Amino acid sequence: MKKAVVLSVLFNLVFMGVFAQAKIQFTETQYDFGNVKEVNGPVSHVFTFKNTGDAPVFIQNVETSCGCTSPEYSKEPIQPGKSGMVKATFDPAGRPSYFDKNLTVVSNAVNNRVVLKIKGNVEAKTMPVEELYPFAVDKLRMKNSILEMYRVSSKGIKTENLEVFNTGTTPAILNFENVPEHISIKADPVSIPAGAKGVIKCTYNAVKKKDFGLVTDNVTVKVKSSEGTLTIRANIEEDFSALTPAELEKAPVAKVENTNYKFDKIKKGGKVTGTFEIKNDGKSDLIIRKIKNDCDCVRSSIPTNTVRPGKSVTLSLELTANDSGEKFYSTTVITNAPKQGQITLYMTGSVE
Repeated sequence: MKKAVVLSVLFNLVFMGVFAQAKIQFTETQYDFGNVKEVNGPVSHVFTFKNTGDAPVFIQNVETSCGCTSPEYSKEPIQPGKSGMVKATFDPAGRPSYFDKNLTVVSNAVNNRVVLKIKGNVEAKTMPVEELYPFAVDKLRMKNSILEMYRVSSKGIKTENLEVFNTGTTPAILNFENVPEHISIKADPVSIPAGAKGVIKCTYNAVKKKDFGLVTDNVTVKVKSSEGTLTIRANIEEDFSALTPAELEKAPVAKVENTNYKFDKIKKGGKVTGTFEIKNDGKSDLIIRKIKNDCDCVRSSIPTNTVRPGKSVTLSLELTANDSGEKFYSTTVITNAPKQGQITLYMTGSVE
């Protein structure tokens, strides 16, 4: 009889343990922050929940849909009938406009994945002129000290603008010196009123430049007695778009079997020479337009810039090891081959 009673109690306890369940019930699952000012920094909201089950609740994790949202939550077990919380913090920095983010609460509850939502609208902070236009020449401020022309056809002319702002109380008149022949540059308007915007308009003539690849020019910008340097950067590429299928069939084809020369360990101050065979697999002359090394410590030499169809030429790259460590140098070879206009070669190794 005693054994039967004990077994009955144990059975009931096991039965209750097996069927006891935790359940999370949130007071709310969505929160609208409304308008959030970016300048005020992060905003937070606390979601509260109650354990309406008959077993403790353990929050295992809170997953967020964006790195801009960080969670905090109750780490201790939440007993039946008790309450816990999940705190959501949103950082509006650099995120002007509407936002809608999710937080997924993962727990041991019956409803083991509960999605919470926060939303709102970020009002962008007003940036000071000094941040918008960080480069100054007298009272005139420029958005950048580099004017990017980006890709320019070797037979083309391209115009780009750079925005400027006059922070002075009198009109700003810009003058430009050391302007190369292939660049035309002016301010628009010529006299920029006080407290007003304008642009520096630059026209780049690649035909006059007669160069290929990434090239830079420095122009002096003068306002009154002050002056600064504006760098104009362009990547000049040969334009093959006008070639007919027949012309492409007869075009040169540049081929390099191994584009990476790995050298054995050398001592600082030592020299090593890597060689690369460039073959013309096409049907017309391959012309090597330019060889550009990414480091002054590498010197290139080639016996000829013209490679006849079916022939090869050897490019030598001599490296002088100026400092120690694992090294990675690149050289760009620019050709007249439509499909291999640019070939990048590498020298890698270790310097003691």
